[in-house]
Amino acid sequence: MIKNSLIYDFFAHPMRIFFIYSGVLGILGACVLGFRIGDFIGLHQFIFLELFCASAFCGFLFTAVVDWTGFKGSLIPYSVAGFILLNLALVAKFAGFDGRIFVAIFWLFLALCVLFWLILGKNYDNFALVFLLFTTALIEILALFDSQNLINSYALLHCYVAGIILIGFRVSITLGRAALDRKFGKENNQYIFIPNPILKNISLLFVILLTYATLFNLDSMTQGFIAFGAGLVLLSRVAQWHHRELLSVHYTVIYYVLILGSGVLYSAFGLNLLFSAGFGLQILHGITIWTLLGFIFFIFNVSSLRHSGQIVLNLPFCGKMGLGFLFIAVISRVFLSQYLQAFYITIPAIFVGLVFLMFSGRYFIIYKNNPFTHDPR
Repeated sequence: MIKNSLIYDFFAHPMRIFFIYSGVLGILGACVLGFRIGDFIGLHQFIFLELFCASAFCGFLFTAVVDWTGFKGSLIPYSVAGFILLNLALVAKFAGFDGRIFVAIFWLFLALCVLFWLILGKNYDNFALVFLLFTTALIEILALFDSQNLINSYALLHCYVAGIILIGFRVSITLGRAALDRKFGKENNQYIFIPNPILKNISLLFVILLTYATLFNLDSMTQGFIAFGAGLVLLSRVAQWHHRELLSVHYTVIYYVLILGSGVLYSAFGLNLLFSAGFGLQILHGITIWTLLGFIFFIFNVSSLRHSGQIVLNLPFCGKMGLGFLFIAVISRVFLSQYLQAFYITIPAIFVGLVFLMFSGRYFIIYKNNPFTHDPR
């Protein structure tokens, strides 16, 4: 790799290569679904649940954990290894082989890297993160022995949401600080906002329990109570944002509606299981689009801007519009798909594809024109 080249910059700062790669995978997954390419249901599920999320988490953790632990070594070997594993999985899938073996290796690799950096930096406060990474690896390994893979896919979804709760808590601290700095001025701000860590831990616990309840295929009544509890706790977390100073900026409002929507969806999923209403698949798709893709897209925006020299946080137009597109995709898939076939696959695929097309194009330019910076504090 030529030093100071664009590709060197991207692999030296893994957030950039893996976030853009996730965007490309999002476009590919939407195209596979929209154009009905091959086994389009299984293929788009593999691209989004296995590859897209793996790339997204890798990009964030290879940046954040290094920052938390003060690791000073080169990240290029780690970036290249992770990138190769994900591409091997993608090629294997298109070639008709089971690409999940490479995904399982990838998650073990990611978990061991994070564990190594935490131990090296004597950072022993992130047990939950390491636990979730090894849980994800376990689900992927078990998926190799599951011919239908449905239970593992649902468990994987909830495990990702648990990871988002954990990562989102740290992001929310940054958002609160940025909102207060904007309201009172960075030099004059004497206030600090810390989201309730107890509610974060309870919501995390419920979603982890749901992950294992799904993985071990417990009865629907048990899963329903856990999911409903998770939804209620997520809904309780929105109250701490009910301050004019916090909700006066767009990025905290976006975080607020993401949490609110996630709480509603998980509560609805729990009630569906408890009363056997038969809408579980639609709600799970809603959770995938709104909670999983929505939070990942939002964190992409916030993290990318914070690490590209933008001290005053201001999401570009595509970052704001993207959440609107995801909302349309959720409404289409969860509610309108019962009335017209186009709302089942085509329209959600179009809007999800547009979200990541806009992200990839806009942020490639931002990465290209702005040197990587450490998170301003």
